[in-house]
Amino acid sequence: MEKDNSVKTMKSAKTLKTAREAGYFGKKMLTDAIKAQEEGHPIGWSMVSWWQGDFIAKAMGMHLVYPENYGAFCAAVRQAEPYLEIADSEGFPNNLCGYARNCLGFAKSLRDNNYVIPEGAPGGGLARPVLLLASGTACDARYKWFQSLGRYLNDVPVWNLEMPQSGVKEYYLKDNKEKNLRFVVKELRNFVSFMENLLKRKLDHDKLKVMLDQALKTLNIAWQVDLLRRAVPSPMVSQDFWSVMIPHFYLPDDPEAYSFYERVYAEVKERVDNGIGAIPNEKYRMMFSELPPWHSIGFFDELSKRYGIAMVMESWNYHAPTPMPEEELDGVTDPLEIIARLTYHKWMEHNEVAREFDTSPGFFNAAYLKWAKEYRADGFFAHPLMSCRPATYTLMHTRNSLEEKLKVPGVVVPGDIIDLRVFNADEGFSKVEAFVETMDHYRDLRKQAGMAW
Repeated sequence: MEKDNSVKTMKSAKTLKTAREAGYFGKKMLTDAIKAQEEGHPIGWSMVSWWQGDFIAKAMGMHLVYPENYGAFCAAVRQAEPYLEIADSEGFPNNLCGYARNCLGFAKSLRDNNYVIPEGAPGGGLARPVLLLASGTACDARYKWFQSLGRYLNDVPVWNLEMPQSGVKEYYLKDNKEKNLRFVVKELRNFVSFMENLLKRKLDHDKLKVMLDQALKTLNIAWQVDLLRRAVPSPMVSQDFWSVMIPHFYLPDDPEAYSFYERVYAEVKERVDNGIGAIPNEKYRMMFSELPPWHSIGFFDELSKRYGIAMVMESWNYHAPTPMPEEELDGVTDPLEIIARLTYHKWMEHNEVAREFDTSPGFFNAAYLKWAKEYRADGFFAHPLMSCRPATYTLMHTRNSLEEKLKVPGVVVPGDIIDLRVFNADEGFSKVEAFVETMDHYRDLRKQAGMAW
């Protein structure tokens, strides 16, 4: 008998009205780039760099699209498989980053169509770039991915942004932070020189500063929404967050993104003020780590219906950073230094928590030890990925740390960000069903230990 995968391929219904509106921003990035190219403006394909390179490129008139976001979009609309199959046929291994495989498959289809976006490409497709803006942050595959695009985009230069990622103990060494920041600022100056030569125009520092001011406002209000989510019952769940994150993660400099987040904040605050939960039957509160199965976000709606599970916090790397201390920016007027401090802060923001719990690394790990208490988590949902080592290698360590230090247990449900074929929803439901009793047991243990939740 053929297995029923209807839940596996179900889109999330989302609980926030604003979350259902957020798709506008993803489509806007794609369509604006296509229109800009038609008008003669330069297009860049950019890796996520946690805002390190984005503002500079945009301030110089370049329109950016993000292949990682495009991979998630293709998966969400169930149209990633053709690109994955093209990548497979080109000899790329199926355990390579799903974002990369989707992008490589699209790039080959673009080349084979004489660099005209093929008809029917999801979301209208990615406009042909004049720059591939890469990043050495987080992921080893990203070093080679954009280089490998040279097979299909052989006249397009690659620029790789670098960001020191200190260990927890190293972070606190004398002068380490300032030396790292000086390194990043120097890297950004080199990038500016490269861009000015590529585009034959100068960077408008005043425009860049305006964009940064707007971005910091947007990131701050996104962080304030995170604070509201501490409420019980949870006013907003992960299914909502994975939609509303697009504006602050990719477009924080866009005034529309800030206006959107004002509406998100108002909607979430109204729920908090009136004690309204995102799901009507909240019984268990879980955290999710790290990258979701974009093709099957509806899986989490089903967990809510079956077991009363609210995913109250998730995906450290997608969240707006905690605000930098005022003294961090006191007297800093160079926009390149502000960018350096913002990106560096995002990666180092939880080192104090990591030091408190004697764990490492601070990123992809320590945030969950902080959030477990703040969001009163009953459990931890670990999602190991076939195609992403950086978002996987800390998961077992984080799960063990939460259980040992805070009596918060974890369940492991493997899958993939893009490849629908390796996600087994039925197996996931079976694991979570058994895990519910584990959460009940650890609630009792926390109560016996006199813990706050």
